[in-house]
Amino acid sequence: MEEFLEFMSSPAGIAIFSVVAAAIVIAVIALNYRFFAKSALDLLFGLVFFIITSPLTAVCAAVVRANAGRACTRCWIVGKGGKPVEVRVFSDYMSGEKQGYICCTWLKYLPLLLSVITGKLSLVGPSPLPLIDGTLIPEEYEGRFSVRPGLFSSAANIFPRRPAYEEMFAADCDYAARRNLFSDLRSFFVPLLRLFRGEKSGFISLGRDGYAEELLSRGAITGEQYDKAGELARQSVEDLRRAKNRVG
Repeated sequence: MEEFLEFMSSPAGIAIFSVVAAAIVIAVIALNYRFFAKSALDLLFGLVFFIITSPLTAVCAAVVRANAGRACTRCWIVGKGGKPVEVRVFSDYMSGEKQGYICCTWLKYLPLLLSVITGKLSLVGPSPLPLIDGTLIPEEYEGRFSVRPGLFSSAANIFPRRPAYEEMFAADCDYAARRNLFSDLRSFFVPLLRLFRGEKSGFISLGRDGYAEELLSRGAITGEQYDKAGELARQSVEDLRRAKNRVG
């Protein structure tokens, strides 16, 4: 026993103990990932990343406010369960004849970290979709709404650039059914690596042309169907607001 304790207090013993402890922690997290670990990690790392990026976020907010009159724009997206969720991104503004740098880069989405902290988004998940897009998604792809949308796209592992919407929706459904700790780690680090390389994947597209516009442009829906989808999106927001007012 004394020899064992002496060994465990040695550098080699400490190293072995650390490796075993880390393996046990990872195993526990992996086994409970769908139940509570994913939400706990989203909150933990959401707070960490928000604190780390807060000076940059403050600078961006000041620049955007000075040029656009307001720092953030409210956006409604399809959240978990197909419910409307309100998030915020930095407002668009013009710098001369061009769009400002912040609204053309990933900096635009820094405020979404607050949505991760409050549980509206996950760090990794299907790309957030505007409400009008959600009303037009075929039933076969509605499985993507069984999980929270993510700041980092779960489809980024498969496609180096943004794929056709139907391909992305199919990949999102597969992710929702098979999500785990290790797939989320890949989905987190792959886009970061591409970001540091200067690559643009374009998976997040809040406030830009999306699935509804694409369907309209290729003639898959009529202008009347497009307008109806927009009305359904607006109605879902109004219904949510009325429900909140009744509860309040």
